[in-house]
Amino acid sequence: MKAAEIAQIIRANVDKTVTVVDVDGETQNLFVHSVDDEGFVCDITAEMTQPPTCAYWVRFTDIREVHPAL
Repeated sequence: MKAAEIAQIIRANVDKTVTVVDVDGETQNLFVHSVDDEGFVCDITAEMTQPPTCAYWVRFTDIREVHPAL
């Protein structure tokens, strides 16, 4: 997937979970908090608590593909 396509899918899924495959081939379910021009703030869903204790910022270019979680 191209970075623009990844960004579009991420933006459409703010406050939802997405499944991403990073450039190293690792697959994770991430809860999307917010999006900027270069990436997004998310939590790994398996590590989330209420309220989330930590969040990660991920560049669109570090993601190989993304899909809305089922």
